[in-house]
Amino acid sequence: MSRAANDVGDLAPENEQVRDAVNVIDSAALHYLENPGATLRQSIEASCDQDVDDVLGWIQD
Repeated sequence: MSRAANDVGDLAPENEQVRDAVNVIDSAALHYLENPGATLRQSIEASCDQDVDDVLGWIQD
């Protein structure tokens, strides 16, 4: 999963929004494997020291 995320991120190295979205997907997917009932917000809380709304704001227009 992480390799795929890195490969996709490499397609748009200058686009920080794409890179952030790929990182969120990677972290969430890995979290979901161990916690199938978790929400996206819960996966972000578990894997990131940033505020969830800030993290989601990085990838929202």
